[in-house]
Amino acid sequence: MPAGRGDEQGRIRFEDLTPSTETLSMIGTHLDERPLGIRLHVEPPYYQGVTVVAKVQAQRGAAADRLREAGLAALYGYFNPLSGGPDGDGWPFGRPVHVGEVYAVLQRLPCVELVEDVLLFPADPVTGDRADPASKILLDQHALVFSFEHQLRVREV
Repeated sequence: MPAGRGDEQGRIRFEDLTPSTETLSMIGTHLDERPLGIRLHVEPPYYQGVTVVAKVQAQRGAAADRLREAGLAALYGYFNPLSGGPDGDGWPFGRPVHVGEVYAVLQRLPCVELVEDVLLFPADPVTGDRADPASKILLDQHALVFSFEHQLRVREV
């Protein structure tokens, strides 16, 4: 697991989310020593990448660069598998992502007058490929969300 919570915007490198072979082996050995009566296979979770492309209108006099940085930090923070999600204690396994959540995250920011547009894309964090925009991204029951290259435009008035 990552040592910290990511960079200044809260971005986590995908590579940092994958436990080492040694860590997975230690977990497997620990579980094998317990009489559970079942056979277990220990592997890292599957991560569903999510890319947000959004446009907000700043309140009069707001600094666009600061608002963009704050908005990106809010998105990376919310769609963080370790410390994000609706309760701020990590994204729940299998919980889908709804475009309405993005509107809510951005509208709560100080200096945002209006969230004008939001596109939500499923993305592959390994290849970087993005699928077509969706209003809802379904996750497998064993999957977690992973922020992948959000984009935010700020329109000044």
